[in-house]
Amino acid sequence: MRVRRLSLARLRDEEQGAVLAMVAISLMVLIGMAVLTFDLGRGVALKRNMVNAADAGALAAARECGLANGEATAKAAAGELVVDNNSAAKVTGFQIDPSPAVCSGGGNPDPDGKNTVTVTVTVPQEYFFAQIFGFNSGTVVASATAEWTLELSGPAPLKVEALKADECLKGGTGSHCYVGYDDVDAQYGWLNFPEGWPAQGEPNPPVSCPSTGGANDLKDYVGQMGGTGTSSGFQPTLWNVPVWVCAKDGKNSSALHAISDWIDTYGNPAPPEPRPVVSFPVVAPESGPCPPEGCWPRYVNPVASYPVIRFQGFYIENVFENGSDIKKAGLADECGFPPKVPGNAFCIELTVVPADQNPTNGNPTVRLIG
Repeated sequence: MRVRRLSLARLRDEEQGAVLAMVAISLMVLIGMAVLTFDLGRGVALKRNMVNAADAGALAAARECGLANGEATAKAAAGELVVDNNSAAKVTGFQIDPSPAVCSGGGNPDPDGKNTVTVTVTVPQEYFFAQIFGFNSGTVVASATAEWTLELSGPAPLKVEALKADECLKGGTGSHCYVGYDDVDAQYGWLNFPEGWPAQGEPNPPVSCPSTGGANDLKDYVGQMGGTGTSSGFQPTLWNVPVWVCAKDGKNSSALHAISDWIDTYGNPAPPEPRPVVSFPVVAPESGPCPPEGCWPRYVNPVASYPVIRFQGFYIENVFENGSDIKKAGLADECGFPPKVPGNAFCIELTVVPADQNPTNGNPTVRLIG
């Protein structure tokens, strides 16, 4: 029998088993594509889901902080929305800047009011095809940062002392109170709108309080209290509290008349239109008894700048100037004036609104910033 000799040339030209090798290589490619299309594709979908969960959680937490409900409540609100997006997901990171205390309405807020909360969420991902390559599972992570601010449209250009505001609120919803203004320290409480709001990024208290802004500016501003009116004038967007505002001297009769006109035009609309709630800047006293927010010094530079510790919503009922109005029986006492009413005094009558209609209690502004 003749034995055929093997040769390198024959081995080179041998084609048996080539299909098997090609199939093996193709299977590797197909499995790799399956890993990419299934496991990686599912990971991309989970990532998108976690981004949505982180966004929702951060916004929910920021809203709770804007309502001063505290860190624990904010974190719980974030976790609830994260689980709503994916039952296997959880909050693994939660950070409030500049400190957790600002979520409760305390601490030292950011000077520009840009208080933020960052939420990090994770969800496990079980791999299917990738297990062939030794990868059994992974983790999908996403983070989002939201900012909360107190956005107010048309707050009243009149300060209310903190102790007086608290006294008003003790009467409960629907109760009336009177806030009197006279020439003590030559500061009537008129806030210098729009020039009196410190510019964003400027120090608090302001380095200097501008003394510009005439009677017409104040009159025009009064027409927009509570977000009413059609004027295209200044509509302040406020950052967080405390802010400092600058005051104007003297009694401003045109502004008082503008408030009276505002009451006649907007103060008591016909049903079913709701009454406009006007936010009043509540200023801190210089010394005790101090409100929960504390006592704050006032500055004169060159006119008085007042520290605003919060805003409180009221309905405005009436405004009274010194003269026949305030001389009505008992009104001088209601307004807190001495037996001899100062010549340039005036007084406003307010009604306490339900807590959920107080703009700073019900409408914090939140937005994603990262």
